[in-house]
Amino acid sequence: MTTVEDRLVHPPGSAVTEGSALVRAAAAAGHGTRVRELLDDGWAGSARAEVELMLWAADYGAFQVIHNRLDENTAEPMLRIARGWVAVDPTAELRRRLGDAHAAAHRQTVPVDDYDHTECIRVTAADGRWAEVQTAHLAIVTYIEERLGVGASRDELMARALVDRDPDAINWSQSVFSVKERPNATATFRWAADVLVAPDPDARRFAAEVVHSLSFDQAPSRAEALATLRSRLAAEPEAGVLVSLIGAFAEYHGPGKVPEIVAHAEHPDPSVRRRVAGELCIALMEPGSVPEGTAALARLGGDRDGWVRATALRVLRDHVFDHPVTRDLIAAGRDDPDPRVRAEALAGLARSGDTAACAELRRLGNEAGEGSPLAMMADAAEGWLHRAKAG
Repeated sequence: MTTVEDRLVHPPGSAVTEGSALVRAAAAAGHGTRVRELLDDGWAGSARAEVELMLWAADYGAFQVIHNRLDENTAEPMLRIARGWVAVDPTAELRRRLGDAHAAAHRQTVPVDDYDHTECIRVTAADGRWAEVQTAHLAIVTYIEERLGVGASRDELMARALVDRDPDAINWSQSVFSVKERPNATATFRWAADVLVAPDPDARRFAAEVVHSLSFDQAPSRAEALATLRSRLAAEPEAGVLVSLIGAFAEYHGPGKVPEIVAHAEHPDPSVRRRVAGELCIALMEPGSVPEGTAALARLGGDRDGWVRATALRVLRDHVFDHPVTRDLIAAGRDDPDPRVRAEALAGLARSGDTAACAELRRLGNEAGEGSPLAMMADAAEGWLHRAKAG
């Protein structure tokens, strides 16, 4: 069994060519098969009792392993190990473990799950020995603390997210989740509302994501939330913050006219216009607001950004398929230069009974691979085509 000091150090050429960074490092440490089982949801019962695997995961920063199979018996030593990385430079620590102050460092972004990523740092000594970590230790600390019932304050959790200031990183998203899960939703919302007027745009973005996550449960008060969000939508200058504010406002608001969202349909940042297009589905769910919604989506369907056009077309197709605006955008999208728009148009044509369009979409789905968004779109289109022919 390796010691704490050499757990991450491996001989030259070991487990460097196959699989993900996590699996390669796990294989070099002697845990490759079990980590593969875990990532494939086939966790072997015997592996759960292997303390060294979990301690390695805490040291390496393998958030997936710890999140999926945290063992309460090893939680505290794992927490100590993960906390040891929080205040150190990971590259310097790996060089120290290798005993080579000039070891070459390589960094890459690696996925943690379908939504989040982290940074993987590999350091290689002059003699070929190497050591590697993933920088998800703050997320691991946050997660284990929550499981042990000793979670940090909301301010501390936000401070952890702001260490790297990467909203797509697991360290950020785990902090958002932990704040959202606090038992007093009203106190959490009001804390976030205060942060929404902070001078730091990243702090405002964090708070906006918290409010958006609270909106799915309509917590704490719809009226209070809408008043706060209405005010912030009119004042927020940062695109990243606006995206979450628009999503939260739509969730709290529900079906009907949403001029507060339509007001951002010409925002200079395409991520905001894309969110506006996506959330305008609520304007199509109530007859009285359909004219407003279709008019805004028609404009977004001609947007200069392909992803915005594709989003507008998808929302119209899914919610008002027989509307003239939808038919016009499907026809125009068939030859759109953006492949995302063409795929949405092909799906719409297939829904109308177009066999050739359905076959083309299936070809694209097969090329993208099983489980891809295109493949799932092709599956849905084939269902629509079948129903169109049957009816």
